[in-house]
Amino acid sequence: MILSFGLFTFIVIVLLWLFQTLWLDDIYRSLKLRELDRCADSAVSLASSAEDAEAFDEEIGTLAKKYEVCVSVYRISGFSAVQVMNKHVNSFCYIHNMNSQDTLNRLYRSAADRDGKYTELISLDALFGRNRNRGGEETDTGENMISVRLVSEESSVLMLLFNTELVPLHSTVKTLNAQLLWITAILMVIGVVLALILSDRISKPVRQMSGEASKLALGDYSVNFDGRGCAETENLSATLNRAAYELSKLDRMQKDLIANVSHDLRTPLTMIAGYTEIMRDIPGEATPENFQIVLDETRRLTDLVTDMLEVSKYQNGSQTLKIARFNFTAVIRKTLERYAKLREHDGYDIRFEADRDVWVDGDEGRLLQVVYNLINNAVNYTGPDKSVVVRQTVVPDPAGSGDGEVLVEVIDTGDGISEEDLPLVWERYYKARDFHKRANMGTGLGLSIVRSILSLHGASFGVTSKPGAGSDFWFRLKIMPSENGAADPIRPEA
Repeated sequence: MILSFGLFTFIVIVLLWLFQTLWLDDIYRSLKLRELDRCADSAVSLASSAEDAEAFDEEIGTLAKKYEVCVSVYRISGFSAVQVMNKHVNSFCYIHNMNSQDTLNRLYRSAADRDGKYTELISLDALFGRNRNRGGEETDTGENMISVRLVSEESSVLMLLFNTELVPLHSTVKTLNAQLLWITAILMVIGVVLALILSDRISKPVRQMSGEASKLALGDYSVNFDGRGCAETENLSATLNRAAYELSKLDRMQKDLIANVSHDLRTPLTMIAGYTEIMRDIPGEATPENFQIVLDETRRLTDLVTDMLEVSKYQNGSQTLKIARFNFTAVIRKTLERYAKLREHDGYDIRFEADRDVWVDGDEGRLLQVVYNLINNAVNYTGPDKSVVVRQTVVPDPAGSGDGEVLVEVIDTGDGISEEDLPLVWERYYKARDFHKRANMGTGLGLSIVRSILSLHGASFGVTSKPGAGSDFWFRLKIMPSENGAADPIRPEA
């Protein structure tokens, strides 16, 4: 930053020296020449279009005052020259002080040889010598710039002489040199101070964020990135704070996953090992009932591993769908058949409410898994009344262009979910605090699988819940015409 400001200051100073000292005289001459030519061109135009001598005289006088240019006009007829106009505005004018006819002839010939235009720079020092001031020092008397224009008339030629004075700039340059020395020193100091202030303002938050990032890399998620100083670092710090929060949440979820999976694995493994030892060591204990317990616990292990593999597949995007049109209501009925034992032996009240059969386009096996996982979740967390309601509702299309959507709700009467936990229920590492209440039902990864399958189908889904009021998990799918094109009859539900 210091080097950049130093370079910028150096460039500014060099430009000031070039334009204010080295090139000042050239720029001044160029501007005066441009004004002189502009005045001469306007006067020539007036000479060609003026209606009478009085109007021409008045307009030339206006031009002379506007551009601060002395003007003399001669009418050349044969070998004689008669001055017809004289406008004097400068303190010293060469064309109004020349007494030599030879000089007038020379200017005329020079203009005639150059298509009626000629410009000449005359040094008054060469003509009159140098003046001396009161201290005896020689001073520059300056220069005059002369421009000549010839305008042809019927029997004569108008010779227009224009004179502008070039003021000596030596004293001005000396003054500017003294000023630039002070300006150079001031700019250098300001440049260094600004560089120090800005570099500290920009680098300080970067240094702070770099230190916090080092802590984050070592696993310290309590870091706080403070990028106050400029908009870019503030945006970066906000992003890094969000990343640190997400990483800390992911770390907690991973630890919870390890604890949950360890618990879920330990229980069936302990059961399998215990019953196997009993059947090995105690005669007569190799009964079908004990074998069934071992098989049930083995299935639990298999389900847990299967769900973990499914979550991994959906996470890396390797899972694909087999889309086909099928009776979705029939799939729900088929899923409910799996819970006949729970109804019969454990007293669960699992009801299905639907007004008609609907058809959808999707992967039948995966959507069956969605319904199964949602019912499993409801069975795990429903209230003491052991009531679960699966409700299918047809939502008409507001535009009337199709059959609308089917809304499926799985409702339990459990303790519900707090508002801050609602966004987390779909996470692959999330389980409720009392998830071991009915550990024999499910693996705790079902809702993550539900979210992945519904997302692949482009379905909308969500959950509505309040503490103490149960939960309502829902999703929507677009209804399609049935295979035979006829409306499906209404069927009574259990």
